Amino acid sequence: MLQQSLRVLVVEDDYFLATNLAEEIRDCGDQVIGPFADIGAAIANVARAEVAILDVRIRGHQSFPVADSLISREVPFVFLTGYDRDCFPQRFLDRHIYQKPSRTGLLLDDLHGQHAEGITARDDSIETAVIRLLQRARFLLPDTASAERLVEATLLRAIAETEAGAPGERISAFLLSLLEDEFRQRGRLYLN
Repeated sequence: MLQQSLRVLVVEDDYFLATNLAEEIRDCGDQVIGPFADIGAAIANVARAEVAILDVRIRGHQSFPVADSLISREVPFVFLTGYDRDCFPQRFLDRHIYQKPSRTGLLLDDLHGQHAEGITARDDSIETAVIRLLQRARFLLPDTASAERLVEATLLRAIAETEAGAPGERISAFLLSLLEDEFRQRGRLYLN
C-alpha cells in the first residue's frame, strides 16, 4: 500500500541523531520540518506539521509543551527517547513511546497509521479496522511477520466469536480489544 508523503516535525537536539533521522525520513518519502533543537522554534512550527517525532529532553528542557501543542492541534506524534515510561506525566502515558535507538521505518509506520486513523476516525469499515489492527500489532511486536500472525489469530477469533451474531460495538473497537486480549494472553507465541 502506497502511503502519502507526510510533513514530519522532528524535535531532537543531538546533531548526529537529528541528521540521521531527517535523512532516513526523507529516504522513506516523507518531508522533514526541522529538525529543531529549541522548544520555542518547535512550537512555532507545529502548525506546519502533519505528524511529529519528539525527543523528551531538549537542551535541558522537556519537550512536553511541544507535545501539548501537537495535541491541541490534533497532530499525531511519537516520543523517541532514552527515558523510561516512568518519567512521563500521566497525560502522555497513552502516547506511543519508543526507546532510542528505534528504526525510523517503525516510527513512520506508526505515524502514518495515526495520521490515517485521524482522517478515517468516523470510518468503521472492515478494511480500516484491519489496517488499525496491523498498525497496533506492529507497535506491540518487533517484526512484521509476528505482527501479521497476531492479526491473523485475532481475526480468526473474531470470526469464531461473531458466528452467533454481530458484535455490539464498532467493528474497530471490537477487533482492537480482541487483539489486545490475544496479545496479553499469547503474545510470545507470535514471535519469530
